[in-house]
Amino acid sequence: MRYFQSSATLLGVLSLGAAGVPGAARGDVTIEQQTQFDFAIVRMHGTDTEYTTSDKQRKDTDFHCEGMLSLVCGNAQSGEIVRLDRDLTWSLEPKKREYRETPFMTAAQRQAIQQEAQAALEKFKQCPAVQQNPRSAPDTSKCQMSPVKMDVKQTGTHQMFAGHDAQLTQIALTQSCTNRDTGDVCDFVYSLDSWLSQDQIPGIEDRQSFEQAYLRKLGLDDQNAALQKQVRQFLAPYSDMLKQLSGKAADLKGYPLKTAIRVSFGGEHCAAAAGKAGAQNTAGGGNVVADAGQAAGGAAASSAAGAAGSGAGTAAADAAGNSAAGSVLGSAASAFSSKLVSGLFAKKKSDTASPAAAQTSAAGGTPPPGTVQLAAITVETTAIRSGPVPGAEFEIPAGWKLIQPQPDKPAKEFSCPAAGASQ
Repeated sequence: MRYFQSSATLLGVLSLGAAGVPGAARGDVTIEQQTQFDFAIVRMHGTDTEYTTSDKQRKDTDFHCEGMLSLVCGNAQSGEIVRLDRDLTWSLEPKKREYRETPFMTAAQRQAIQQEAQAALEKFKQCPAVQQNPRSAPDTSKCQMSPVKMDVKQTGTHQMFAGHDAQLTQIALTQSCTNRDTGDVCDFVYSLDSWLSQDQIPGIEDRQSFEQAYLRKLGLDDQNAALQKQVRQFLAPYSDMLKQLSGKAADLKGYPLKTAIRVSFGGEHCAAAAGKAGAQNTAGGGNVVADAGQAAGGAAASSAAGAAGSGAGTAAADAAGNSAAGSVLGSAASAFSSKLVSGLFAKKKSDTASPAAAQTSAAGGTPPPGTVQLAAITVETTAIRSGPVPGAEFEIPAGWKLIQPQPDKPAKEFSCPAAGASQ
């Protein structure tokens, strides 16, 4: 999922500027949201209910897979309770009436992990260069990437969400890939549509205060010098873009009530998007997007089976709201992106688009002419209620079973990657 992860992470960084809102009344808050994922044939949707007080937070998630994936992941439920007053997190499995307890790491534990990671990095720097297995990742050596172009637009369009007025702000990041072998030029577009409210929404300030306190408990606040150094290193490639963004800060104020992230590619000289260039391998040729969709479906089924066998779900709910569902989504996105980008760099061509290509493009909604939507994630706030939350919401229900953690396995001795190993 590396191809999408870097882009999604960057878009997440950009959207942080939209989270601020002027002072609001203090108090407990309940927030309900709906989330939709669309990765070609991989479609999922879910609902989240989040309860927050000054030192406690609970999130309950219902997640549903659509189409083919409904056979492998069905309907998933999960929950998470964060107790800052007890320095721990409870991960809930409602269907099994079970839960897991994870204490926050101490400062000493965090420091030890950082030291281990730094030591491993220093050893890795001493490793000889190895030839990467061509099957482990797309061959991007044929692709010349242009500088990223950013556009921030205040549309002036207003809409009501959860009883509050919001205005649409659009951010688009465009980067062109020129294939040196074929001459194709494909534009990759990462767009973020955010409906920002300027209302002083009761309870939102309290929720933000909780999030800040939570980060401090985890050692992820601004006082962590080592973390800040790592963040600066990560953001270094995006320094020019962030400078552009800082000049648009005035357009990004408010609380996001609905956010849509889309990844698409295409362009006038992008044969892959037009369905005229496809990856041809030993299994036969086909349309790039259609082949990628098939790879995603297979990976999703395999991941679901593995998750069921290994008892996945020990981790806290992730972006998909459930560890097993998140594993399915991650594997599918990884397979889809790898297959897609590999297809863009393929040398052989097919003169006609396959029927599957037209179906895939139609399923992706209505992207601009000449472009294909690869992925879309939408999060919409449907309700915000300020008022006391019953204390029982932050306790483990009677009769639930505590699942004991597995013993820690001995750390493996670091060794340099072998030639041809996948990364």
